[in-house]
Amino acid sequence: MPELPELETIKNSLKSLITGAEIKHIEIKREDVVRLNHYNPEEALERKIVEVGRRGKFLILKLEDNYNIILHLGMSGRFFIVEEGVGLDEPHIHGTFYLDNGKKLIFKDPRRFGGIWFAKDLDNFFVRMGKEPLTEEFTPEYLKKIFKNRKTAVKNLLLDQSLIAGIGNIYADEALFAAGIRPDRKAYSFKDRELEVLCEAVKEVLKRGIEERGTTFRDYRDGYGREGNFQNFLNVYGREGMPCRRCGTGIVRKKIGGRSSFFCPNCQD
Repeated sequence: MPELPELETIKNSLKSLITGAEIKHIEIKREDVVRLNHYNPEEALERKIVEVGRRGKFLILKLEDNYNIILHLGMSGRFFIVEEGVGLDEPHIHGTFYLDNGKKLIFKDPRRFGGIWFAKDLDNFFVRMGKEPLTEEFTPEYLKKIFKNRKTAVKNLLLDQSLIAGIGNIYADEALFAAGIRPDRKAYSFKDRELEVLCEAVKEVLKRGIEERGTTFRDYRDGYGREGNFQNFLNVYGREGMPCRRCGTGIVRKKIGGRSSFFCPNCQD
């Protein structure tokens, strides 16, 4: 599933091309990909895209007059731009947004775990979403607050979108490795210094993921259709049995909260 760095990369790759463009036509080929209609999609027509944003794992096209088109890419979705005259003979294209600058935005989602929302009140839409980890609000003090007295594994809390927005399996595992912390460690057991290290590791790993334009294993591409590069720098994720890049110990895979977690049993405690 695309995570914060992937969505941020898509946002950055599209914003210079579509900001200021007006939506001419919207074509939805599968009605079930539209998860919410706070307004009739036709009301978005002839409105300019004033900003391309992101919240957690959601991409946001902010239109004039507080109209918004929100997209989630699910497990394997893509959102990319092509010239209007380009014909795409591909399956699973469920939504196309035609712009007045001669381009069109394509929403493709083979597994249909993602979706499109037509919403006006962003605050209400994201009211249950946690703090953005690359903001000043994400601090060791915040981690201390949400970890306090919890017996839950730290990995599970990093993945909880109601607490921290945008982190998924890949970047949780990589941040925990960078911090030298096992993913199954109980949240209540952390000392203040460890929370400082973890907070910084989360930020640094996410920033590096954005710098490398995300992680591509199979489906993910940016808004131009280009692969990411962060998969070439992974320390633990997907490397079961391979030697740790720091100490040479074999990377271990363990199910935590029903999800595979990868870590070095020597470097992480």
